[in-house]
Amino acid sequence: MGRRVLYAVFFLFRASLLLHQSCCSRSFRTSTSEATRRRNSWMPTSLSLSDDDYSSLFPNGTGVSRSDFPSDFLFGAITSAMKHEGAELVDGKSLNIWDQYARNVRGASLDGSIPGECGDNYYQYSEDHDLVVGLGMNAYRMSIAWSRIYPNSSGVVNQIAIEHYNKVIDDALDKGLELFVTLWTQDHPHYIDNTYMGPLNYTFVEDFVTYANTCFAAFGDRVKYWITFDEPNDYAGLAYATNQNPPGRCTSGIENYGKCWEGDSGTEPYTVGHHLLLAHAEAVNLYRTSYQESQNGSIGITLWHRWFEPLTNTSSDLAASQRATDFLLGWFLDPILYGDYPASMKEYAGDRLPEFSSEESAKLNGSIDFLGLNVITAFYAYEYDFYEEDYPNTTCYYLDPKAAMTGERDGVAIGVGDHDYAVPWIIRKTLEYIKYKYNNFPSYITQIGWGIELSSDEDENLNDDQRVEYFMTYYQQLLAAVEEGANVKGVFAWSLLDGFEFNLGMQIRLGIHYVDDSFNRYAKKSAKWFKAMLADNSTSDST
Repeated sequence: MGRRVLYAVFFLFRASLLLHQSCCSRSFRTSTSEATRRRNSWMPTSLSLSDDDYSSLFPNGTGVSRSDFPSDFLFGAITSAMKHEGAELVDGKSLNIWDQYARNVRGASLDGSIPGECGDNYYQYSEDHDLVVGLGMNAYRMSIAWSRIYPNSSGVVNQIAIEHYNKVIDDALDKGLELFVTLWTQDHPHYIDNTYMGPLNYTFVEDFVTYANTCFAAFGDRVKYWITFDEPNDYAGLAYATNQNPPGRCTSGIENYGKCWEGDSGTEPYTVGHHLLLAHAEAVNLYRTSYQESQNGSIGITLWHRWFEPLTNTSSDLAASQRATDFLLGWFLDPILYGDYPASMKEYAGDRLPEFSSEESAKLNGSIDFLGLNVITAFYAYEYDFYEEDYPNTTCYYLDPKAAMTGERDGVAIGVGDHDYAVPWIIRKTLEYIKYKYNNFPSYITQIGWGIELSSDEDENLNDDQRVEYFMTYYQQLLAAVEEGANVKGVFAWSLLDGFEFNLGMQIRLGIHYVDDSFNRYAKKSAKWFKAMLADNSTSDST
């Protein structure tokens, strides 16, 4: 059996890496003319193929094709304001929590990069929409930067930001893309944390609803798919039980979780999660009562999920696997669809888990029109009592399920990979779980993607065969789930562009387009795979 892994940290990549210069090393934006000059002066050779040369790239085919799926199935790609926009302090924007954290905390990202200087999507959004259309995709998922809309605590809306996102939204829609817009991607303004400790305080709920209301009013006549929060279940743990994510509050002394100046890993994650759920419920209630009928849109949430496979078929490991799932997915999805936390959380977290009032429960119950699932990887789970064996005087959200993780069974890895495992069957199993646990609730796979370490060889960065294999096998399993009756309506690839990847910085690249130091975009082999796979739905030859 592989090394025992604490519940939170098993997916964090902490190998020694040779750090290369990233696109986030500048503090200026290359001018359009300079960017054009550089684009023309360097062209990668390994993938400079015409659109008719896919047979040489994929001699055995793409493994799955657009025509295999229902005709109304959505295929999209993603950018995130925090990870891809750049333009950190441009046009009135203030720092978000990751801007501040990456600048001021040593080791916040592997390579020292910061999110505000990556991607250039703020300026190149139209070209990026062309990339999506050129791949044959029919959907695009983006986010809005709260720190642009409300850059300070004055309550005054930044009209420049409203005008900018109006242009972004109109451009995407003009190009025929179904648009999914996320309001929060772990990137609320830093002044919120600095003023009242962010989502630890109920004031966060009120401020989020104010921000959401502004977005619904300004953009809701055109946006038909809203997502309130992206991966709040991941954020509440990592940010308040470890020092991995801002604000990095935790109980020090737990192996691999880091040292924190202050915090309580046994209570704060639950408080934060509770407030995020209440913020979601209030925003959805506002949308449904004031906007949905006239705007004819829908609203949901995106949750992070990793599959927990029982290490053995013993009842103890089966129960540990279910508890791990309850503490990650059920933590948010049970209140949202059933109005209350899972029974296992109440039992194992006890009075450290807040309670919902009857009014709060009623607002939460059924508070989504669709479910977004970010599904990446899997681990084996087995029963292990950390409190009895290792930490008798500590409480921690990640230790509460009494479930440990390992990436191996009988010496065989669960999948391929270093910082994550590629485990294609998790798509099928996850959707099967949603089918039976949550009545086959309408869902989208709102993120799947694969990270590969940045190479000093530009052409090597383009030949991402491992990522091609990842997408091909995951989409094959997605198709199998569709054929078995899963109520899943679309899938989004993370990500359209290389960008800032939280703790991994720019060292681990997840884009299907390579972004160089001048913000030029180049199609990787994985982008070519998408274009070949979606060829019968392609509307452009621009890739």
